[in-house]
Amino acid sequence: MKKFPSLLLAVACAFSPCYGGEEPREEKVYPVVILGGGVGALTSAVYLQRAGIETVVVEGQNPGGAIAQSPSVHNWPGEIEIDGGALVEKIRNQASHNGATFRSEEVINIDFSKNPLVITTRSVLEPELQHTIKAKTAIVATGSTPRFLGVPGEFGKDSYWTRGVYTCAVCDGALYKGKDVAVVGGGDSAVIEADYLSKIAKKVYLIVRSNSFRTVETIRKNELLARDNVEVLFDTQVKEIQGDGQRVTHLDLDSKKDPRKSLKLDGVFVAIGATPNTDLFKSKLNLDKNGYIQLKHDQETSERGVFAIGDVCDPNYKQAVSAAGDGAKAALQVESFLAAIPASQAALKVATKATESSKGSSEGAEEVTNAEAFYAALKQKEMPIVIDFYSPYCGPCRQLAPKFEETAKKYGGKVKFFKVNVAELNELASQYNIYAVPTVLVFDKEGKVIDRKSGLKDINDILNNLDKLTQK
Repeated sequence: MKKFPSLLLAVACAFSPCYGGEEPREEKVYPVVILGGGVGALTSAVYLQRAGIETVVVEGQNPGGAIAQSPSVHNWPGEIEIDGGALVEKIRNQASHNGATFRSEEVINIDFSKNPLVITTRSVLEPELQHTIKAKTAIVATGSTPRFLGVPGEFGKDSYWTRGVYTCAVCDGALYKGKDVAVVGGGDSAVIEADYLSKIAKKVYLIVRSNSFRTVETIRKNELLARDNVEVLFDTQVKEIQGDGQRVTHLDLDSKKDPRKSLKLDGVFVAIGATPNTDLFKSKLNLDKNGYIQLKHDQETSERGVFAIGDVCDPNYKQAVSAAGDGAKAALQVESFLAAIPASQAALKVATKATESSKGSSEGAEEVTNAEAFYAALKQKEMPIVIDFYSPYCGPCRQLAPKFEETAKKYGGKVKFFKVNVAELNELASQYNIYAVPTVLVFDKEGKVIDRKSGLKDINDILNNLDKLTQK
């Protein structure tokens, strides 16, 4: 389940060492730290590691960035069509192969006035665990957060957020197979969301505030409008999102052309652009009036040794390929910056790594390929069952995956662990009223649901307290 507006940065190949609630001392001073895990950040990591510069990447809460949530990318050079998640994974693997270190943490504080720079992070899965990273240089690639309409029922207390209101169709759209949905927005992101939903939903309403689209994806837009289950409402605004207390039931509209004042549907996906994730950098870096980081020469910011790339400094283009170009330029600038530092100052301490071995069986989580197999497992009544409902395009789902697998191995032989891709097994998700991903259900030996949680923090609490389940 995506949490907004607290999106900043997501999943690493290994978890950071645990030190209780205390902030650990970090011995190492890195040449460079990259804040963010999107295409631009990963490109920087590839270039830096290829240059022999040790790099740590703090991926934050949205691993892979926005493009990882696109099931079909048509404008990446060299690819006629490619899955966004697969594209990101290729670049990430390349960076990892060359030696980059990835952390499943988000940035909570920065001090660019010190030398070395000081970055404070916290674990994405266990926010009480904080760490300090010191580095000679930094590349800011924290991306952007989807905007909201600001209407009643959308977000906040007593709203329908994650109960029919979303900002990521490929994350949660599979839950609306055969249902009526709306996409709000008139730009490229709205067209992409509607395109995906039109292939699974019964009806897709595209609600556009103005009298025309604002998109450069003309071919995709025309293909979308040619589909029988897509209807566009121009000059129309959403006044309020209504529901029955549990789920969305309809929208209240204000339209210059359409006589309808209410639109009955099951879900609404908001796609009206994004805001740069730069709150942490206010008073630390020069920002423009809209919150974008201002650049000097190429990717240089107002602070020496700090560079910015992608959506945080690009109010105009917002393309993955341009972010990758930014990433390459920033990496080359970092290389030049470090080369100018006297050798005595650039000396780095050798880091000490702590690792935790996982005790238990090597058996991991099992992917459910059909509902019948899962129901059969429930009927066996051998042991408790934990099941993770996920989407392959959901950032938090990807963050949860290593911890879920690690826990499955730890409790092998005592608890059974299953994973369900809601895009493939929508009927199973519907059976258990799954409204958002990731959602984890816990079953006792009798096959009864005894706990359910959505969101990383609450799910992590479940996984950390399974001893009670095995003792029953």
